[in-house]
Amino acid sequence: MHFSFNGYILLQLHDNSEICLPSLKVLQLLDMYHLDLNSVNILLSSCLVLENLELSFDPESLATLRVPSSLKRLKINVENKVGACLEIDAPDLKYLSLTNITFRDAAAVGNLHNVEEAHLDVFSTPESESVEPVLSLLRALSRIKHLELLGSTTKVTEVFIICIICCFVLIIIK
Repeated sequence: MHFSFNGYILLQLHDNSEICLPSLKVLQLLDMYHLDLNSVNILLSSCLVLENLELSFDPESLATLRVPSSLKRLKINVENKVGACLEIDAPDLKYLSLTNITFRDAAAVGNLHNVEEAHLDVFSTPESESVEPVLSLLRALSRIKHLELLGSTTKVTEVFIICIICCFVLIIIK
């Protein structure tokens, strides 16, 4: 089964919403404006065998998106600088593309050891300038064959590299 929604569609679900999509394998929510991520999380929790998820949205505020562990392909594009936090543990994931995504903490990144291709434009949360969540993501991609780091990700890794060089210089001076 395949669902695709595009444009100005209002998706409002509540925790008690009775949705069950046990056969859905492909879901696309594209060009969704003012998308409520809680509603998306409720929808995703009903997709027990979802393999391909593509989201393109414009959230009003920073919120957390939890993706199903059954995914094999994940593409998320947040269309503003507010971004969205991601919690991911998907052992069968092969393809990952993230734009304007952040992670609240390193624990938000789980099993990604089968990802072969990734395109990342991720950043630290505004509350925390820690690079650890982004580094945790990069560490989780242990079997990556093709990696493209874009925009914010390269800024974060630059900060990390500068910190390592400074620590190394301090060790040598001592």
